[in-house]
Amino acid sequence: MCGIGGIININNSKIDPEIANSIKTSLEHRGPDNSSIKHISESASFIHTRLAIIDIDERSNQPFHSEDMRYWMVFNGEIYNYKEIRTDLEVQGFKFKTSGDTEVLLKGFIHYKEKILNELRGQFAFAIYDTKNNETFLARDRIGIKPLYYSNYKEWIIFGSELKTIDATNLVPFSPDTESYLSYMRHLCVPGSSTGNKNISKVKPGEYIVFSANGSKTAVKYWDPYSFKINSEITPNEAKKRLEDLLIESVEYRKISDVEVGLFLSGGLDSSLIGKLMKDSSSSKLHGFNIDYEEHFEGYNGEVTEAEFASSNISIDLIKEKIKYDDFKNLLNNYSHYQDDLNGDEVGIPLYFLGKSARSKGITVVQVGEGADELFFGYDHWLRYIKLNKFLKPIKSSKSQFSRFSNHRLNLLSNIIFGRTSFAGGALGFNLSEINKLVDGGIPNYFDSFNYIDNKWEEYFSRDDAELSKWMTLIDLDIRLPELLLMRMDKLVMQSGVETRVPFLDHKFVEFVLTIPEKILLDKNETKPLLKDIARKHIPSQIVDRRKQGFRAPIGEWIKKDIDHFYDLVKSFNLETNLFNPQELNRVMNGGDFQKKWYLINLSLWHSSRNKN
Repeated sequence: MCGIGGIININNSKIDPEIANSIKTSLEHRGPDNSSIKHISESASFIHTRLAIIDIDERSNQPFHSEDMRYWMVFNGEIYNYKEIRTDLEVQGFKFKTSGDTEVLLKGFIHYKEKILNELRGQFAFAIYDTKNNETFLARDRIGIKPLYYSNYKEWIIFGSELKTIDATNLVPFSPDTESYLSYMRHLCVPGSSTGNKNISKVKPGEYIVFSANGSKTAVKYWDPYSFKINSEITPNEAKKRLEDLLIESVEYRKISDVEVGLFLSGGLDSSLIGKLMKDSSSSKLHGFNIDYEEHFEGYNGEVTEAEFASSNISIDLIKEKIKYDDFKNLLNNYSHYQDDLNGDEVGIPLYFLGKSARSKGITVVQVGEGADELFFGYDHWLRYIKLNKFLKPIKSSKSQFSRFSNHRLNLLSNIIFGRTSFAGGALGFNLSEINKLVDGGIPNYFDSFNYIDNKWEEYFSRDDAELSKWMTLIDLDIRLPELLLMRMDKLVMQSGVETRVPFLDHKFVEFVLTIPEKILLDKNETKPLLKDIARKHIPSQIVDRRKQGFRAPIGEWIKKDIDHFYDLVKSFNLETNLFNPQELNRVMNGGDFQKKWYLINLSLWHSSRNKN
């Protein structure tokens, strides 16, 4: 796992070495083991910082180039099936001087060009520069586990693992994107290729982009979760057996490493099952990490007891840490910088401390349970929503873009009755009515990408094979997982130079789940029925049947300790941007919903951290 960056001037002007160095400095937290700048030409430089995990010898340091110096590559991630690909390339006549996945990826690209993406099993973001054609190739993995940002500003093409990589060059000005701000308020992240800066974009999951010598851009979607069809012929036993095999294989792939692999362990079904599968095929010690809080809060009792029970049953050495308010307060000044992109999930805070804990014990790779809830219906509110739709059907279409009700339940009922988007994803910030009231002058009609989800809703439900339950998984694969959950994991844990691996989001595992019919996957009275059935073979029923609590942070309790300070942050943001109606903003900030207050505080902190000029 690494940090990658690059800068190309399409007018062939010479690049200031200090600019390349600033890119390297911005990435060093992601790759503390080695950092390097290669000036491919006077007008093209690639930068890499390395976290050495596979083939830790310096021969695999990057930027990496072909023997004839035509192709240069920087690569962030892991290709788990690189040995199989290498064998195939050796049959084609390729020879290798390293034993890792970096050289395999580059030579695979040289041989197959963009079609190599179809062969890769892993998590990755990479860039390849072709010195013969002066073309730049950028690619991101199918699920979007690894991030990749770029700017095509004036005569510059700049890319990097993080937004701040591009910010560090001072060549691309900050231009706040109001539409992205409103998308953040709806989804707690920014869908698609947009970011909070109009001048910076991101490569979408399952996409590659080619920049020609003159800077023109071609974007291609090479993987699309919506394309998979349901297999109505599969039986429950066949589905269960195939899923178990794929999960065991996925966990085993994610143990591939030349350093020790640990585990983030909550004690719940997902992380405990992964831990057991990791232990089943290994006699070596396994370190698990758990975070709790010094002060508990309403609706959250902590998970230490459950993690201790799981670790004792699976024989995991559990390392426990506790966060206190002062830890949060000290982190807050840098949190937007660490968070990098707009991301409203406060769970990034404990993830930051989990990363620090792992690093302090010398663990630089961990497996995590992200994705299981979205694939197997692990949320109670998902089941309630499906039940409600069983009894409540649309009666007519509405020409109104959104419900007039701000109350969540009334808003939901209205959207179902009038056939509007009633499930915009598993992460809900403000509903459309709330945003329309809060934004000064209402939501602009010309915000097309803000309504991406609504257009996708109409497109999907025009299909003959559309299923509401399948939509819920698909839209979270589209937005919430890649741009919220996985980005909080990548940015906050990589801040300590620790790589996270997500076996439930192996693309072959995901693809198979998408073909399983609702009648096998879903029980309207129980969460994760199919996964629980598999898990009972491996872990105790006390873990399998434990009521889900969810990983949370006491953000409301922390805000209450200094409410005036946080309120002033939001007011200052609004004085600068004039985005919100002051009266409605006062109502929200004086109300009792501290989650919504956090979303506004986080947006304000993010904006002010960028808008320093």
